[in-house]
Amino acid sequence: MAGGMLAASLAEQSLQIVLLDAAPAPQYPQGESALRVSALTETSESLLQRAQVWPLMPVARMQPYEQMEVRDGDGTGEVHFSAADANASHLGTLVENDAVVAALYQRCLSLTRVQWRNDCRVSAIARADDGWRIALSDGEVLKTRLLVGADGARSMVRSAAGLQAQSRDTGHVAIVATLTTELPHQRCARQAFLDSGPVALLPLYGDGHSCSLVWSLWPERAQQLMQLPGDGFARELTKATQSWLGEISLASERLAFPIHDLHAGNYVADGVALIGDAAHVVHPLAGQGINLGLLDAAVLAEEICRALAAGRQWHSLPLLQRYQRRRRGHNAMVVSAMRGFKVLFEQRSPVLRFVRNAGMSMVDRHHIFKGLLARQALGRFDDAPLG
Repeated sequence: MAGGMLAASLAEQSLQIVLLDAAPAPQYPQGESALRVSALTETSESLLQRAQVWPLMPVARMQPYEQMEVRDGDGTGEVHFSAADANASHLGTLVENDAVVAALYQRCLSLTRVQWRNDCRVSAIARADDGWRIALSDGEVLKTRLLVGADGARSMVRSAAGLQAQSRDTGHVAIVATLTTELPHQRCARQAFLDSGPVALLPLYGDGHSCSLVWSLWPERAQQLMQLPGDGFARELTKATQSWLGEISLASERLAFPIHDLHAGNYVADGVALIGDAAHVVHPLAGQGINLGLLDAAVLAEEICRALAAGRQWHSLPLLQRYQRRRRGHNAMVVSAMRGFKVLFEQRSPVLRFVRNAGMSMVDRHHIFKGLLARQALGRFDDAPLG
């Protein structure tokens, strides 16, 4: 998603852009909902609009949401806020990751200066006198003055550039699935922080009774739940969420994967930049990782466009360092916040639990605090690349 966003954002420039993608050509999702979904913020929607990608998104498979509700697992602390708290029409839009990639792909297909090459494997990356050499598995060799790593947490580009990243096992496993709920979701994203880990019920498109599940658990508990039959799993989930949406049933298979977070010490080096999961990985609780990646791509594109307009070197290290200054601090804050939530909500001390839950209740009673939370959910911050 981050690589496609960068290409689409540079569409009007006189650059030749090649995306090397090991996967087959992206397709719009069909049938039942895919298990990996994201919550696009207002800022991400605006960026996709500017890149002329938003009109290509499949409206029928998108679910705007106007509210968020966050609870402590024991029910003594709760925060509820809405788009109205920030004078917005909605907080964000839930959409399948595959749908975003397919829309980006369709946009890039229409651009004469962009090649999105699928089923394309990189065998080696090496520095050259004037940039980088990329050897493909079929023997072809490409040369570029700017190499962008949008190749995920195990980034080959990051390794080739010698950029270090701190990866940390969070001690949790995530279970994802699609659910059918007895009560309607009412266009509200719900999150509960349980002793064993956070659980999110994210509203999906359809009849108002479909949700995407992201349940973070200790590995032993996750293994127990994955071994249960579907109806047994659904009963455990209904109990864990205190029947928040009534009785829950599974509408898909379940997938489980270990959760790691990651943050690169530097995003850039001479002639190379990292964006998206190659630079940072955050907890999948609320599907927010996509927004950080889209912002990375948009800010890097903005810096390149400014350099081209001013006749400066668009691939120079000082330019890339400006991109890093604008993005690394914001991303570090999000990574740290996700780590902090985990520590805070794992505390068993009655005193700490009381203080934590009293703080949640205090926030819920004050409109100013709720407005700030809504602005964060919308992705509004001072240095967003929107003009």
